[in-house]
Amino acid sequence: MRRKSTATVLLTGASGQIGSQLCSLLRAGGHEVLAVDVHPNAQEKIELCDIRRTDHVGRLFESAAIRTVIHLAAVLPTAFRADPLAAAEVNLTGTLLLLRAAVTHGVARFVFGSSMSVYGSSHSARALSERDLTAPDEPYGAAKRAVELVGESLASATGFGFAALRIARVVGPGARSTASGWRSQIFENSVSTGGHPIAIPFAPSAQLSLTHVDEVARMLLLLAEAADLPRRIYNSPAELWETQRLAELVQRVRNIAVRMGEEDGGPTCDGTLFTQDFGFRLRGLADYLSGSR
Repeated sequence: MRRKSTATVLLTGASGQIGSQLCSLLRAGGHEVLAVDVHPNAQEKIELCDIRRTDHVGRLFESAAIRTVIHLAAVLPTAFRADPLAAAEVNLTGTLLLLRAAVTHGVARFVFGSSMSVYGSSHSARALSERDLTAPDEPYGAAKRAVELVGESLASATGFGFAALRIARVVGPGARSTASGWRSQIFENSVSTGGHPIAIPFAPSAQLSLTHVDEVARMLLLLAEAADLPRRIYNSPAELWETQRLAELVQRVRNIAVRMGEEDGGPTCDGTLFTQDFGFRLRGLADYLSGSR
């Protein structure tokens, strides 16, 4: 039985790419973690929770003295488009249910995993900052922006400790989305890929805002632990990579052939404010690709 007197961090989406890394980081830092997901894992101490269900969410707050929530559970864009009603129940209804429970139980900090999708999907002539207008043009990004607006309103009205991180395109081991398998495959080698080339869907000249999953986990941890929040919403720091340059690096250091496509890279990300406010230094993608984690 978990000791309810111990301040606990609730982490949703703990079985996902970012969630699993953040869970390890939290536990290594001595935090009491209640890790939950719709895909439980007893070995990793990840419990079952469907955030759409009031009874599931209620049990979380009854079983532990939750002081911090880091909310990453979400249906990703490709699956969202395939079944938008079911996805909205998770990304909107479930998130609002979790927010309500957090407010009711006096949670001090609620960190929301948002997305650069709030800026839309079109290429941007320059990197976009938090000062730029949001313009989501598909349901996934619109749902993220809706939650941001609710969280900001709660913070303004009640002082609720809401913070959102607009996460750039994440690469690194552990991606579960088959639609974006290249994000993990670029860290493998020709043996593990069976000698098959990696398909990166973007045009050789496309500009991609990329950040490693380990770096995103560090950013979220900073938002959860910060004594003060200068702002409620941040873009994640990210590196700008041209697809051609990325493909050449992968081919050179991982010995994997890469095929490129024709898509543009979408908006690019300016994470300057996060870097300035938290003194954050981003470890470069080339370091991750060339060496160990």
